[in-house]
Amino acid sequence: MNVPTDLPPSNAHRIWRLMNSLIEAHPEWADPAAFEAARAKMIRLGLQAGFSLDDLFAIDDPKTILSLWKAAEAVENDLWE
Repeated sequence: MNVPTDLPPSNAHRIWRLMNSLIEAHPEWADPAAFEAARAKMIRLGLQAGFSLDDLFAIDDPKTILSLWKAAEAVENDLWE
């Protein structure tokens, strides 16, 4: 079996590191349902703020994601409008 040598680089390690950083900051996000609920809040806030889905899905920095989470929590708790 010939294995191609011109494969694009995998994003698996980058994604693993990203999720590891997020779970370290919010251990409850290790539960897929909890993470998806948090993700939905962040996406709603991002869309309300004028970002496109493409913009939001391109975010790959844990600090940026955690900042978006803090903002979503602040809006939800009427700390920021």
